[in-house]
Amino acid sequence: MKVLISTLALLCTPVMANHLELQINNVSNEQGKVYIELFKGEQNYNAGKSHLQNIISAKAGTIKANFSDIESGEYVIRFFHDVNSNAKLDTNFFGIPTEGVGFSNNATMQFGPPKYQDMAITIKNGNNLEITNISY
Repeated sequence: MKVLISTLALLCTPVMANHLELQINNVSNEQGKVYIELFKGEQNYNAGKSHLQNIISAKAGTIKANFSDIESGEYVIRFFHDVNSNAKLDTNFFGIPTEGVGFSNNATMQFGPPKYQDMAITIKNGNNLEITNISY
């Protein structure tokens, strides 16, 4: 009987479903798609293991992407505007992106990608909003 009551109690416990809305400003045009990666923690970011991905159609101005059912914790977001629809970030001879890129916390590139600490954001219980810009 105790097992049944314990099981029912667990089933009735509400599950916290955290939500993140990402708002990307300054998208230059409606060509191509925007590729977005969400990384949970520094170790996953350094290993290139994204937690969630999203691909959305580009639109000049502001675009929004939503991530649902994510755990609370520290995350990093990186994204790029694939203008020519070749599914990769194009760069010049020196490795500098020739398509728009952006990061959470409005971190910017200076002689390479920003440091993890500059991009890190904290997802809290409930609804979260991250507003950032894309740079071309």
